[in-house]
Amino acid sequence: MKVLHICSDFPGSKVHQNLYKSLECLGVTQEIYSYFIEKKYEGRNYFDSDVSKIHYACILKKYDRYFYYHKGRKVFHDLTGRINASKIDICHATTLFSDGGVAYRLFRSYYIPYIVTVRNSDINIHLKNAYHEWPFGKRILMNARLIVFISEALRRSFCEHPYIKTFLSQIENRIVVQPNGVDDYWLDNSVKGRIIAPNNHNLIYVGVYDDNKNVIRLVEAVLCLSEKYPDIRLTLVGGRGELKERIMSLANKNPQTLCYMGQVNDKTELKDIYLDNSIFAMPSIHETFGLVYIEAMTQGLACVYTKGQGIDQMFPEEIGIGVNPLSVPDIVKAIDKIFQNRSHFNANGVDFTQFRWINIAKVYYHFYDSIIKGVDVNC
Repeated sequence: MKVLHICSDFPGSKVHQNLYKSLECLGVTQEIYSYFIEKKYEGRNYFDSDVSKIHYACILKKYDRYFYYHKGRKVFHDLTGRINASKIDICHATTLFSDGGVAYRLFRSYYIPYIVTVRNSDINIHLKNAYHEWPFGKRILMNARLIVFISEALRRSFCEHPYIKTFLSQIENRIVVQPNGVDDYWLDNSVKGRIIAPNNHNLIYVGVYDDNKNVIRLVEAVLCLSEKYPDIRLTLVGGRGELKERIMSLANKNPQTLCYMGQVNDKTELKDIYLDNSIFAMPSIHETFGLVYIEAMTQGLACVYTKGQGIDQMFPEEIGIGVNPLSVPDIVKAIDKIFQNRSHFNANGVDFTQFRWINIAKVYYHFYDSIIKGVDVNC
């Protein structure tokens, strides 16, 4: 089996690397093609392999992002100049509009079956604002053998879009939800039945500091709660983002309530930090999945997340509370409710093995194998 992955974000996230390395363990040969604007991404997340090849293509210009169809043709011509399309059994596009557009062109030219993964950017950028791309997006979806969503919340948001509703009945039997995985370290060191002290009013945030991750509103909510809980403390882990300096300034002004840790790369150290806290809070504006929620849950923390995004509706258990990310009072209310009902919110019933990468790779192997053989995918 030879799989072509069209993955524009391969240098930007280890998620893809983890999946591809796990697929290789199952004997899958892969061509991994990533295209981007800046030369600095070349070589990122590279891994040695005897059977798979990674293609880094720094071929785009900044203006290409404004010319969707021109960009798609440009990427298609570069890709077909690098690989032997006749040797590819199936193609996996990691986004619908950008990567999926290239996969569709390959299908039209070489009859290579493909699957697409729908991500947050497809819904909140392309489907929200790029009306001129919608007809082509429909063609991509109509010809895809499988349409994968990383979360149930993302699937629902997609299916509720007015344009998608006009042809949803023609594609819904090919829609599946398959979450991403987390590093085996967190699964191998998960904490079951953790009892958190009633007076533990510590929260933690782990991530980048940007507008989408909504850290400023989270900080405002915690500062509001400091009147009710004088010992409340928010630990901020992460070292990147345009709001980093502002976060550091707020932490310096409120040292009793805010603790800026910076980047923590050592997993054992991060695990110890998690265990000092009772709540993981990340009320992102938009979130495709959010691996860090799962990491925190393995350590017994309740979560404050966003309604309709990320892990919302993923678990039958009450693992935390979903909030309106634009409402500081709503974030305040959620944190306070968890403090008041600590034992009610936990992930003790969650089967974390579903997030082990090798198990996820086995699911994708089944998808690929079924499509190549021309049989229905038994989801």
